Amino acid sequence: MSEFRRFGVDVELINIDNISLDLNEGWNETGIVLVRPLSHFKASLIARILNTHGVKTINSGMAIENSWNKAIAISILVRSGIPVVPTKLMFSEVPQEDGVDYPAIIKPLHGSWGRLVSLVSDVDELKLILRHKAFSDTYLKVSVIQPFIGDGTDYRVFVVGNETVASMVRRPVEGEWRSNVARGGKAEAVRLGDEVYEMAIKAVYALGLDYAGVDVLYSREYGYVVNEVNAIPEFKGLMSVSGVNIARKIAEYVLNLVRR
Repeated sequence: MSEFRRFGVDVELINIDNISLDLNEGWNETGIVLVRPLSHFKASLIARILNTHGVKTINSGMAIENSWNKAIAISILVRSGIPVVPTKLMFSEVPQEDGVDYPAIIKPLHGSWGRLVSLVSDVDELKLILRHKAFSDTYLKVSVIQPFIGDGTDYRVFVVGNETVASMVRRPVEGEWRSNVARGGKAEAVRLGDEVYEMAIKAVYALGLDYAGVDVLYSREYGYVVNEVNAIPEFKGLMSVSGVNIARKIAEYVLNLVRR
């Protein structure tokens, strides 16, 4: 908000938790909407409703939905020729032993900050985790499974438009295998190769996003591969370690769209 105001732009902050949305109302006179609720579900819902009325949102509702669903996002990236973490989709608590490499990561279709993500070392642990998930919530019967790559270290590449504006490496703390900063992961700025930045830009473009945080993993076996793409990425931590004013970059991008 402050960056928009520094540009002299008239902006209005709306907390969707404090309003009820009149679905019978037209929104033709609404300007560009930057959608940033913490809830991806709420974000995609409000964005899709606004998009239906012809309102431009950043990001679009469909792009947020596709990115938030890990199975759909991976499928789109594969279709676009972008290297990704090998991923299988499971529809029940009964694992199909068809070439899963252990140790492996079990994830729900939706989620962030490493929540409801489990590391399993063999098929017995996999069965136990899947049964537990199915018992607590039938929705969690559908999961994605991926090989555990490296030691949990990952890279966040922040893309705005067709530009990578900042990147950092995140390393898990001792005794933890997840590198999420929300779980104590240690972050520092890093310069990656141009091929990694190009891959991140292509991933954002393939998913139809205006900006995003692209999570990348590396191993000798797979090289650099995209793990996830976050359509509503946090960036305070990345700003603090990189020194890049990402909020300004996003504001500039939005203003350039308005001026076209």
